Amino acid sequence: MGVAVYQPVDEGRDFLFVDINPHVEMMDSVCRSDLVGRLVTEVFPGVEEFGLLDVMRRVWKTGKTEELPATEYRDERIHGWRVNRVYRTSNGYVVAVYEDVTERMEMERALQSSEGRYRHLTESSLDGIWEWDLQANQLYLSPRWKAQLGYQDDELPNEFETWSERLHPKDEARVMAHLDSYLKHPQPIWQEEFRLRHKNGNYIWLLARGSAVFNEQHELIRILGVHIDIHQLKQEQELRVINESRLAAMLSLNQGAHRSTEKEIIQIALEHAVRLTASEVGYLHFVNNDQESIELVTWSKQTLKHCNAAFDSHYPLSMAGVWADCVRKKIPQIHNDYLNLVDKKGLPEGHIPLTRHMSLPVIDKGQVKVVIGVGNKLEDYTTQDVQQVKYLVADLWLLIEKKRTDEKLKQAAAVYESTQEAVTITDPSPKIIAVNRAFTEITGYQESEVLGKNPSVLKSGRHDEIFYESMWQELTSAGKWQGEIWNRRKSGEIYPEWLNISAVMDESGLISHYVAVFSDISLLKQSESQLERMAHYDPLTGLPNRILLFSRIEHAIQRAKRSGHQLAVLFLDLDNFKNVNDSLGHPTGDRLLKVLAERINQRLRSEDTVARIGGDEFVVLIENMASETDVAEIAEVLIQEVTKPVNLDNHKLSVGGSIGISIYPDNGETDTDLIKNADAAMYLAKERGRNSYQFYTPQLTTKAKKRLRVESDLRQAIKQGEIEAFYQPVVRISDEKIIGAEALARWHRKGSEYVMPGIFIPIAEDSGLIEQLTEVILEQVCQNLADWNGTLDGDFKVAINMSARQFQSVNLEDEINSYLNRFELTGDRLEIELTERILMHDVDKTIAKLMRLKSLGATISIDDFGTGFSSLSYLTRFPIDKLKIDRSFISQVCEEDDKQVIVSTIIAMAKNLSMDVTAEGVETATQLMLLRNQDCDFYQGYFYSRPLSASDFKALLHNRDDD
Repeated sequence: MGVAVYQPVDEGRDFLFVDINPHVEMMDSVCRSDLVGRLVTEVFPGVEEFGLLDVMRRVWKTGKTEELPATEYRDERIHGWRVNRVYRTSNGYVVAVYEDVTERMEMERALQSSEGRYRHLTESSLDGIWEWDLQANQLYLSPRWKAQLGYQDDELPNEFETWSERLHPKDEARVMAHLDSYLKHPQPIWQEEFRLRHKNGNYIWLLARGSAVFNEQHELIRILGVHIDIHQLKQEQELRVINESRLAAMLSLNQGAHRSTEKEIIQIALEHAVRLTASEVGYLHFVNNDQESIELVTWSKQTLKHCNAAFDSHYPLSMAGVWADCVRKKIPQIHNDYLNLVDKKGLPEGHIPLTRHMSLPVIDKGQVKVVIGVGNKLEDYTTQDVQQVKYLVADLWLLIEKKRTDEKLKQAAAVYESTQEAVTITDPSPKIIAVNRAFTEITGYQESEVLGKNPSVLKSGRHDEIFYESMWQELTSAGKWQGEIWNRRKSGEIYPEWLNISAVMDESGLISHYVAVFSDISLLKQSESQLERMAHYDPLTGLPNRILLFSRIEHAIQRAKRSGHQLAVLFLDLDNFKNVNDSLGHPTGDRLLKVLAERINQRLRSEDTVARIGGDEFVVLIENMASETDVAEIAEVLIQEVTKPVNLDNHKLSVGGSIGISIYPDNGETDTDLIKNADAAMYLAKERGRNSYQFYTPQLTTKAKKRLRVESDLRQAIKQGEIEAFYQPVVRISDEKIIGAEALARWHRKGSEYVMPGIFIPIAEDSGLIEQLTEVILEQVCQNLADWNGTLDGDFKVAINMSARQFQSVNLEDEINSYLNRFELTGDRLEIELTERILMHDVDKTIAKLMRLKSLGATISIDDFGTGFSSLSYLTRFPIDKLKIDRSFISQVCEEDDKQVIVSTIIAMAKNLSMDVTAEGVETATQLMLLRNQDCDFYQGYFYSRPLSASDFKALLHNRDDD
């Protein structure tokens, strides 16, 4: 607070400064020594104006304390608002205590201004204002808000239902759901478009936009918003869509006319008319020149699906119903209450019942030439529907006339300004003599800029001289030319157009003019290009897909027929690609496919084609092949490319490729036969060791069919219980005691012999049926273990091979545990066999899953050890109990020193890691003796026993116990 003490002088007319406190010095930027003893009017000349001096005089005279309300000061020293409290002391001095309230006054003025603006906005805004107090559940709707719906302010209550009950039925669920979601998860802005019912019963489009107000706890307490009338904008948008649809239909009609018959053009136009008006019924009639008879031309396809009435193709106008009033009156007819029309005339038996109807005439030279009608639209027909069909059918009649008579174009018709197609008229030289408005809109050239010039001013440079020579040759000989051509606008932009040029003859039969009519088809070409890309190219690799491949093979065959050359089709299937997907996931597999696709593409000629037709299947088309040797060299190059390692995410990935080759015409004369036969040859390459290629032979077709039949039969076999679990004993080498078995799938066809595993197991792996097979075997193993439980030793186990996809299953442990519980078994009876590749996928997750399996009591073993690409550093991290040495090492262990070294190394490594070792495929005593000398723990193989059925294996165990 500022405090100043004054002494009255001259009977209170003025006052001397007696003292001031430091606050005054600071606030007024004055010094006490400069003020004391000086007159107030001398120091502050404007003090009279502010009214403070009058207050001081009254207080000095009356002795009553007074307060001077907030007053704004503006002089050389003081700027701002102050409140003064003045009182008289006992010695006759006057004391003024004042407070600077500038900040408070400015805030109050700003608030008053804001409230005034808000009140003015609410009262004068063209938009409706609304405010929803969520705490009080009160909704304020401004007078303008209600006026948007045609109501006075007092006609609608300020209630939530005033808004919600007027929502359009088609908008209500969507808008209320959006609002409910917003209230649960509020954002700064809520915005929605919807229709509300106007007082006149119609619905209008509004845009609601609300701003959220939150309290200090960040809770939504209020929404302030506006309603903006967007009805006209929506109507304009709908009209634009309708016009675009009509223009597209007209463009389609005109562009397709040159390659369609008259009947086809009429049918196309009628289907467009039905679609543009959202009708269910459509028909078209010709009106004969006598204007008294009508010829039925066609019905829309939708009509013919539901109409089986019989009609005369020609009948008098007098017999026609009210739809024919458009001929009699020569104006469009709309009947939105057809059922209640008087004198409408009955419909033939089998005709579709009509509820609404619209018919339009096409009038040429005062005569009705065509009648087109549509019916049964769900909503009323309007003049807008009339306009939609009117322009379409008018174009149709022009096309029909041109088809029928090939009438020479007239200069007046060519420059008719209302046409949407550009028109250019030249003299025979040719020099441009006239263009229409559409020409300027499309090309950018004004008429004055092109008059007297050759049409070549529009040349784009994309066509060679041969193209133009061919055009003029046809124009000279036939009198017309039509086709697609690229031209250049004034801006330099190149664009496509559909061009029709006709020669106009004079009475002497000589060319007097050329008339060119063209339309800009840029948008259509862009759409076609996008659709072409989507329809013909693989989205992952960017290579041609199956559709484009077949097309190119078909054209290549046609060229080969003409030239007498051969062509080759190479079917490439990646080997072991499934392991990548199963181990590292499909995203990594997709990246690998892109790398390999690029490699393959780079090793081919530009005229060759490589396409991706399946997950890991590629087809290569080689044209103009010189010899089979050349094709074989290409196949070898491609195999080399796909077998090169690929580094992705610190993984060095290696896959292979098997290629089948078919030659045209020796191995097929159609695209289907060539690919089918190359596919068969590819499977032969896989069977013969993979990473190789094979040429097709007729015998392969029989083999391919047999393979498909086996896959189909296998699916049925799984369903019908033809799959059995066989058991090959696992024997401890030290005492020749059976300590377990490996469960193997066998297929016993009903009424037939067993199908060899070498036939159906590879097919099961390729087709994905291996997972179902494993589930069947797992269930049978648990059931058999339960049956044998009384005769088994405590450490007896059955090993089950697990596929990569099953191992990665989230529910694997639960599935195994459910079987154990179902058959009252403990987990230590099971041994889960996994390949090295399975372990290498996501090591941390794999370790966690192995630990969960071991918690069930199961033993974990690595099957076919030594054939994968894992490292010892990874191996030590896994909770592995046993290694199984692959039979490929055991079969040659006695003949090849390197195999002995591998076997002894694996056994020694396993011992150091406290793992057991089982040797697979032991078939001779010599092999067993060597394994015994190497301190191998267990073995299995035909030397002891071939795989046995459950009953035979049980008998083997019984006989062992008897011995």
